[in-house]
Amino acid sequence: MDRRALSIVPVRAIGMVRKATSWRVLAALGHHASATGLCYPSQATLGELAGGMDQAEVSRAVKDLHDLGLVRMLLPVGPKLRGSFQKQNRYQILWTPHVPMPNEREIEIAWGARTNRW
Repeated sequence: MDRRALSIVPVRAIGMVRKATSWRVLAALGHHASATGLCYPSQATLGELAGGMDQAEVSRAVKDLHDLGLVRMLLPVGPKLRGSFQKQNRYQILWTPHVPMPNEREIEIAWGARTNRW
C-alpha cells in the first residue's frame, strides 16, 4: 500500500463541502489520486483511511461529493477481484469544473448505475 503522508484535494472544495464525513472521504480519495484525479480504492480502504467509517457512510459521502461536482464515477475495467461482489469502483476527482476525461477510452457512469440504488 502506498504510504504517502499527504493528500491532494481541490481548492474549490473548501467552500463547497459542508459534511465532515465528505471531507474525510475526499481526503482519502486525494491520497490515492493520480495527477489526473483518477483513483480506484475500495470503499473499505476509503473508510479505514477516513477514520473508521463503514461502507454505507463512505457511499453516502461519495454520493455527496458526486452531487457537488467534485467526483466523477467511471466505468470499472479489468477482472473482478477474488471474493468481490462486483468490479472495483473507479473515481476521478474533478480538480476544476468540467475537467475532461482522463483518456478517450474512459466512460462516465451515472451515480447508482451499477446497483440501481440511487
